[in-house]
Amino acid sequence: MLILNTFNLTIITVVIGLVSLIIASLFDVKTREVPDWLSFGLVAFALGSSLILTIYHGYAHIIINSLIGLGIGVLLGLLMFYTGQWGGGDAKLIIGLSALIGFSISDPGRGVQSIPFLILFFINILLVGAVYGIIFSIVKAILNFKDFRRAAEKKLRSKEVVVARILLIILASGAFVFLLATRSVESAGLFLLVISLFLFFYLWVFISIVEKACMIRKVRVKDLTEGDWIVNPVVRKNKVILKPTRTGVTLRQLALLKKHRVRKVTIKVGVPFVPSFLIAYILTFILGNWLHYLLL
Repeated sequence: MLILNTFNLTIITVVIGLVSLIIASLFDVKTREVPDWLSFGLVAFALGSSLILTIYHGYAHIIINSLIGLGIGVLLGLLMFYTGQWGGGDAKLIIGLSALIGFSISDPGRGVQSIPFLILFFINILLVGAVYGIIFSIVKAILNFKDFRRAAEKKLRSKEVVVARILLIILASGAFVFLLATRSVESAGLFLLVISLFLFFYLWVFISIVEKACMIRKVRVKDLTEGDWIVNPVVRKNKVILKPTRTGVTLRQLALLKKHRVRKVTIKVGVPFVPSFLIAYILTFILGNWLHYLLL
């Protein structure tokens, strides 16, 4: 069996993971969904092939690595799903990929040098996902500039933003005066920290404006799919029949909306994050264990 030099992954595993991510990315961009057959197929292939190889070679660690990867994928997928960061399709895909990649350490005595591919892949997903999300938001703002500008003017005049901006200006002014007075490393670090808070604050304001102005729209109930995020409570005859949740609408709730003859609802269109998984997957092979060089 051919083994990659950098990571303990077979060639067929790498190819299947890459092809699966390409297919999932196309589905995610076009339909905002990742088909369950793809994610469940990855799990079935990973466990089935690992079991066959375990029996053939007599090495129990093969199936154990796959099961550990599956367990880690389930934990991460559920965490990101129930905190509203990913949709159900994203979480299922990560579970399938985690089972396929598995979790193994070739040489535990080498410390940071032996960080498994799966962990590096997860770290790269978080980093690439953050940059990808910002770029996606910028593109959305440009394509919907008129709506974005109106929402931005309203948001920037809101009481919460004005108060936060005043507090940050006071903090920055104090940190700058402290830097001039002491000229120490600590004061410079404090000043940079406050500047970072400024940047993160305006990044949060920008993303929240994009979400409200460019990613909220009304759709027909018949066009809703499982996992879509409904923004406002649905009311019928002065009674709330459906409340927004972080995990999105369920099939049972879809049936409830149709039962009450609800025609349209307001939803938040999610960011198609699967392409960032594909980018992170490729970068993990290109960059290798970059943490090793960072921590030297």
